[in-house]
Amino acid sequence: MSEAISQAHDLRDDAPDKGLRERAVVDFLLFDMGEVTFALRAQQVEEVIAWRAPLPLPRTDPRVMGILQDRGRIIVILSPAVAAPAATPLRIVVCRAARGYLGLPAGKTRCVAAVKVFGEPAPNAVVDTSEGAVIFLDAARLVDASDAAPRPSAATREAQAIWSNP
Repeated sequence: MSEAISQAHDLRDDAPDKGLRERAVVDFLLFDMGEVTFALRAQQVEEVIAWRAPLPLPRTDPRVMGILQDRGRIIVILSPAVAAPAATPLRIVVCRAARGYLGLPAGKTRCVAAVKVFGEPAPNAVVDTSEGAVIFLDAARLVDASDAAPRPSAATREAQAIWSNP
């Protein structure tokens, strides 16, 4: 993902007119985390909620910060892939995924209708838009559920004894 950041900085530094033609006009939810701006298709976003620290999960993918419960649903919170470590989240962008809900930490958020896209909006690609350079995310492909899901494991005999004897 550090390559995506350098591509984003290259797009910001180049001259604005490079002869790129507009490929599409899309409704996006744009959100910042650190110095990086991300874009999600607006129809993939369920809602934006206030930041709450997630409960950590043992033995999960390092990208999973934890989970939280919000109005009866369990939301898996992913760590910001390319955000600056000093960036403090203010909100959580909640998306509906194939196997439940996915949350992305965000700083400032804004929904922008009719964003002109000057490149191919491929997942994790830096795309030049009428709103500037953004990293396009696809909620359906952010995490392969089998990679991020907690892995069940058998408890050791010692652990079983501790839990069975109060």
